[in-house]
Amino acid sequence: MVVPAYNEAATIAPVVRAALAAGVGPVLVVDDGSSDGTADVAQAAGADVVRLGVNRGKGGALQAGALAAGEDVLVLLDADLVGLRPEHVHALADPVLAGEVDMTRGIFAGGRFRTSLAQRVTPQLSGQRALRREALLGVPGLGASRYGVEVAITRHAIGCGWRFVDVPLAGVSQVMKEEKRGLLKGLGSRARMYGEILSTLLGSRRRR
Repeated sequence: MVVPAYNEAATIAPVVRAALAAGVGPVLVVDDGSSDGTADVAQAAGADVVRLGVNRGKGGALQAGALAAGEDVLVLLDADLVGLRPEHVHALADPVLAGEVDMTRGIFAGGRFRTSLAQRVTPQLSGQRALRREALLGVPGLGASRYGVEVAITRHAIGCGWRFVDVPLAGVSQVMKEEKRGLLKGLGSRARMYGEILSTLLGSRRRR
């Protein structure tokens, strides 16, 4: 399992513990240049940790994690999840491990209204997935995609004809940027995220 994390010391430990309790495999947290002790908290919770000296963005962190991971099938989890349970990890991992699909994509359901609604509207932005390590590393522009990484993965999956399915993650939500960083900083962070997503979308269209 790979969990990219940037300044998520307040939320990372429950995610690591729930992921480990699933028994699917080790949990690798990629500390993406955090300044708040994320790596130490993750390690104390039982995760293996890769520490990046500078922030590479989510795509770069996932690439670093995939390169460091030893498993053939990787479960990708966000570091700010609330309500994650071991059965959610199995819902993501089991169909890929069984060879039924090439990728699963987790969709929040029955948790917080705003986060569930956002994933129903834009499921392609979900950070909760399972897929083969080789397939993830084959996504064009993975390391440079930053917050556009989920768009990059989804577009590549569709273009390559992957079999993928959305699975509901009942009761799961996540802490919003405005809650973590305050209203103004959170809005600024959200604007940067949308800019990086748009950049990935435009770049994908140019490559086509």
